Amino acid sequence: MSMEPVCLVGAGVVVPGCEGIEDLWRRAQDGPPAFGFPDRCRSYEALSSAGPDEPGRAAYDLRFGEVAATSATGSIDGQASFERGDLQVSWLRRCLTQCLSTTTEPAPHSRSALFLAASTEANHELDAALAADMVLDGMVERLPAGRPEARNEIRQLLQEADPCAASPHGKFLPHKQAERAVHGILPEDTPILVVDNICPSGLYAVDLGVKHLLDGSVDIAFCGGMSSHGPLRQVYFSEMGALSTSGRARAFDAEADGTLFSEGAAVVVLKRLSDALRDNDTVLTLLAGFGGASDGKSKAIFAPSQEGQTRAMIRARSVNNVPGAQVAWIVGHGTATRAGDTTELHSIAAAHPDGTPWVTSNKPLLGHTGMPCGIVSLIQAAMGLHRSTVPRQPNHKTLPEHALALPVRIPSAPEPLMPTATSGEPPFAGVFACGLGGINGYQLLRSLGSGPHDVSSSPPSLCDELALVSWTALVPGRADDSAVAARLSRGDAPSQERRFESPYPIPSFKQSLIIPQIAAQLDMSQLLAIELVSRLGDAGKDHLWEGLEERIGIFGARYGPSQSAADSAVRCLGSSLVRSLDETAAQEAADAYLREHAAKTRPVGPYSLVGRMSSAALGWVANRRDFHGPTMMVDAGLASGLAALHTASCYLRRGEVDLALVLAWNAGCIEQAAQSLGISPHEIAEGAFAIALARPETARERGWRVHARVHTDFRAERTARDWSQQPSYLAADGLVAVLRAVLEGEQPQRFGGAAAPSVSVLPGPEGG
Repeated sequence: MSMEPVCLVGAGVVVPGCEGIEDLWRRAQDGPPAFGFPDRCRSYEALSSAGPDEPGRAAYDLRFGEVAATSATGSIDGQASFERGDLQVSWLRRCLTQCLSTTTEPAPHSRSALFLAASTEANHELDAALAADMVLDGMVERLPAGRPEARNEIRQLLQEADPCAASPHGKFLPHKQAERAVHGILPEDTPILVVDNICPSGLYAVDLGVKHLLDGSVDIAFCGGMSSHGPLRQVYFSEMGALSTSGRARAFDAEADGTLFSEGAAVVVLKRLSDALRDNDTVLTLLAGFGGASDGKSKAIFAPSQEGQTRAMIRARSVNNVPGAQVAWIVGHGTATRAGDTTELHSIAAAHPDGTPWVTSNKPLLGHTGMPCGIVSLIQAAMGLHRSTVPRQPNHKTLPEHALALPVRIPSAPEPLMPTATSGEPPFAGVFACGLGGINGYQLLRSLGSGPHDVSSSPPSLCDELALVSWTALVPGRADDSAVAARLSRGDAPSQERRFESPYPIPSFKQSLIIPQIAAQLDMSQLLAIELVSRLGDAGKDHLWEGLEERIGIFGARYGPSQSAADSAVRCLGSSLVRSLDETAAQEAADAYLREHAAKTRPVGPYSLVGRMSSAALGWVANRRDFHGPTMMVDAGLASGLAALHTASCYLRRGEVDLALVLAWNAGCIEQAAQSLGISPHEIAEGAFAIALARPETARERGWRVHARVHTDFRAERTARDWSQQPSYLAADGLVAVLRAVLEGEQPQRFGGAAAPSVSVLPGPEGG
């Protein structure tokens, strides 16, 4: 297992006005600003959050930064078909092509992998297609029988309003988008791991790439992020009061009045330093330590927390014991929201004692790109280190009043990045991102320099196998764990029932620690996750995690969008999509469906975005329970449960987490999930499952019973045992398979497949 540094040897970026990293370097400083009224929103100009029969209101501001439909360099490798309606796939392919054009061609035996930040929550294609699917289903039910061709005819009309509505939504699930993006560009057997904790996701994707390079499971890590923006997200952030009222983003400035959004994709190429030097690659920077942290308890799940941000930054510095004064420049999150920027500046000052770092943000001219924002900032920081230059900060006059006395500097002109004055060592730079749900990420970089490369990119691995120390299940009928265990041990499904109550009951405050008025605005999957962890922690007198809160990580898996996501997509986009219908009967059917849907669902409000996000389900747990480790959703399609177990092991083995809670659930949107998989809804069951993993040493110290040992491997194992269940719990099937192996006592067993990490379940220690 290697402890040499990992380095960045190539990058690609497609964001508004930028087709490549040189464009990014120039435009982030000199503009012009990327924002305007997008062509994509022409059909949604009259957008209102009200239903079709409810009083309207003033249209939302739909201005954001849009990636041009055709790049300056034309279509890539004849892939023009990706340009229309398949936005993120097109952008990601262009980024990958840029990366390959500036790095050494991989050797035939080299093992590549893609670690991608992507989400159902930042995905306009999915929103439009999902709204179209649901409207189409509702219309067909209300049209006269005897016209089997009506469905295709209506679909053709809906795509006139938005090309993204041309295909079923299953095409735009992130793992499917990633598979299409790499096709014909990266090797056919390239494993893909999609991570989602919103804004810091790109930095977590990089960290996972680093870990897999050092573990020796990959030789080249492509780490990136992608997001497409659209009217629905503008509505969400308008309701939250986060958008700039002036139309001008002023990061870290006293006159900041809100953020401006954009979209795009960005990718970096990572290698072990010895491989990069052997291949004669240009080394832009060394990866010098990552820190991840949750805010824990704070005043609100979407309020920035200095404690959580500072914790992430200090954790990154601790990887190499970097003094605060040696971090010369920080590319901050800098969204131009007054509270957010002020908190971030205080966090930077607290986490870098004795330093006076330059602080910049690229969002004033590029916009907040969402999932790839951490990668965009990482590329800018790497280029600055390589050029020994800090770029100037546009749209900035003076620091906010509450930050005037802080030891930070905002550059009004490009500034030189010099070696550290006291030691003459190459300077460090930091990249920070934080997101809704209280998750933070901080990546340190260092110039290559000419001296010894004594930098660690990640903590060393402490163990190979992990201990499964607890589990629980929440299934329809609410059987206790002993009843679920009995069913699994004899080969039955976890529950005889397949659906939860509808509407799902709001958990008591004792269970959720969330006041009922807010809990009522959350998707049922979030309520499930909160209740599931409450069950997992109930170990008698003390909670399972008592005393370990500082380093508890939560890793989640689900398949497809939440029910709340689907409902808000229909409420916001449905009426605009059906305006293209030219038949009276079809229009009447659409209007009837939309009226009925509006009567059954909540209007979009301040909690709608947080309430639909799968990653926020984990954030609620960390927030209410005061956990401070990383949280993230993991997407590998139906193999997501296995992928979440593997991702948890990456952090446990290196000591960054002491207890990992791995959650997988399936709840809501059953009809849509079935459509995307081409199966019957009756083949799908709802349920939620949790497994707690720890290092064997921690289990011994705590006196925990070890139910089984667990070993994971990133590379697909084609001969591994199938993990799928009947009925299927979709993303949770992998966890159910592991639990079944434990409870049946049939070990060892290895689960995996052609596109999934493998998970081995081994007998626990004797007497464990």
